[in-house]
Amino acid sequence: MLRLRALDADDYILFDDGHMIGRIWFARDRSPALWLWTAVVAIQAPPFGDAMSLKEAEAKFQSAWDSFKQRHGPEELAKAFEQMTHVNRPGRFGR
Repeated sequence: MLRLRALDADDYILFDDGHMIGRIWFARDRSPALWLWTAVVAIQAPPFGDAMSLKEAEAKFQSAWDSFKQRHGPEELAKAFEQMTHVNRPGRFGR
């Protein structure tokens, strides 16, 4: 199930089954301003898109994410999540 965590009022990180999988944010610098979304999973060609509202962005992300998961399967996703966890591990840049 898709879960959003707000970074601020117009910027959200998305999680699925405890894994960070994407981001939705409001792009005020665009004309017209709109919501952008992207998957951040380390698999080639993650889905991305845009929408006119947060609700629409969430729905589009969910649909694209479900298709992406079906295309790549649980083994490939598990490997990508493992790689992402290693790259984002606590203390990675500590001295």
